[in-house]
Amino acid sequence: MTARSAVEQEVRDLIQKHGRITFARFMQSCLYSPNGGFYADRRNRISAHFRTSSTSHPVFGTLIARQLEQMWHVLGTPPIFHVIEVGSGDGILAQSIVDACRRTAPQFTDALRYVATDYEPGWLQSNEHTLDWQIGATEQFAAAGPAASPRVQQVKTAGAGAFRNIIGCILSNELIDNFPVHRFAIRDGQIREIYVTLDGGKLTEVLGEPSTPRIEERLTGLGLSLPEGTQGEVNLAMEDWIVEASRALDRGFVLTVDYGQPAADLYSPQNSQGTLVCFNRHDVGADPYRDIGQQDITCHVDFTSLAHLGERHGLTAAGYTLQSRFLENLGLPSHLDALATQGLSAARTELNRIAMMTLVDPADYGDFKVLAQAKGIAPGSELLGFQDPDN
Repeated sequence: MTARSAVEQEVRDLIQKHGRITFARFMQSCLYSPNGGFYADRRNRISAHFRTSSTSHPVFGTLIARQLEQMWHVLGTPPIFHVIEVGSGDGILAQSIVDACRRTAPQFTDALRYVATDYEPGWLQSNEHTLDWQIGATEQFAAAGPAASPRVQQVKTAGAGAFRNIIGCILSNELIDNFPVHRFAIRDGQIREIYVTLDGGKLTEVLGEPSTPRIEERLTGLGLSLPEGTQGEVNLAMEDWIVEASRALDRGFVLTVDYGQPAADLYSPQNSQGTLVCFNRHDVGADPYRDIGQQDITCHVDFTSLAHLGERHGLTAAGYTLQSRFLENLGLPSHLDALATQGLSAARTELNRIAMMTLVDPADYGDFKVLAQAKGIAPGSELLGFQDPDN
């Protein structure tokens, strides 16, 4: 018999106490429990379980840096431009963005203050990064002025709620897909919630009345027809995220990169059993009740609800597109063309080309979505990554 992890025992204790728990509470423990949740235990290096756009090739960060520089111009080139990257993980995206700014945009670099935040920073002791990290608390961040140096700061925090009066951009890459979700099923024409409980000592699922009216409010507010037997997920934590981001911003943007779909596609017959996926050392599965604490649990983002929630809390839509279009608009083709002039061997040139192409290939990251939301921005300011090439 395999020994139970501390996280699984935590889940079982919660069920013993309450009889059943929501899937959101189960997912919270699996991913973020201090007893060894997937993201809290940095012995689980994320790269050992799955790749991301930022780990595929540094050109991803280079192109985002170009978008951030244009945002700075849209804001009127303020002397301080903060980038708050939430869910910065191993710091790879932060490194590539700041390196690119230093190479190509010295004036923007002078204004840039990059704050890399994570629930449990995984690179405090790392020797793999060459940036001049400034490690400090949010109080030190708040005191940072124009002369602050170095300009990258690492802060341990779960979100954007620790920050205020930001002029700049709140950035996330593959963050919202890991927010704990409630799961639902349509039975006898009614919305029922899927709970986690124990049966004969085994973790199992049971249907019940929704734990909060917000689940039904979210689904009915989308105006969609959900046939009998449909199952899916509702990410209520998105609203808390949007509220935090909007409060943190004085003027600027929220830039979200993630996999997901508009609600009409997310809750379509093609996804009639939901989008929940688990990653364990590059193996893809659909059983969240195995290897508890040792595998990632993720669901597609409802970008329709994310945009609507932003509008409700003071963020206007400033752009929405595929990652492939976003990166192409920011100049990926020119970086591909430049490979031939960099003096690399034929093999290294081809490896770089393949890595860059994964960023726009629909079978890899090209079908990811990019959403920009704005606060305090004059109408008519079109962002580079979202421009329509046909206009």
